[in-house]
Amino acid sequence: RPVGFALFFFTYSTFLARPTLYIEDIFVLESERGKGVGKRLFAALGQVATEHGCGRMEWSVLDWNKPAIDFYESLGAFETKEWLHYRLLAENFGNLK
Repeated sequence: RPVGFALFFFTYSTFLARPTLYIEDIFVLESERGKGVGKRLFAALGQVATEHGCGRMEWSVLDWNKPAIDFYESLGAFETKEWLHYRLLAENFGNLK
């Protein structure tokens, strides 16, 4: 039975001149956490990224999600403090005219 999923897509890094695999969402059922499911999902994503010649994988995490942050850091991932994440909501799209 499925116990988790990863939703991803590709972007392009002009800094690296290579694709980036962006993880939009990754989820493991709470009852299955700590059993290696997340690590296997990341391994599969790493394989996809390698097959597509990606220079990196990126994703976002909420600053209060300490268990996820600890897990990501255990994989060798790190917070990119120099980049700020911005969002424009649909109700403000009209400001673009």
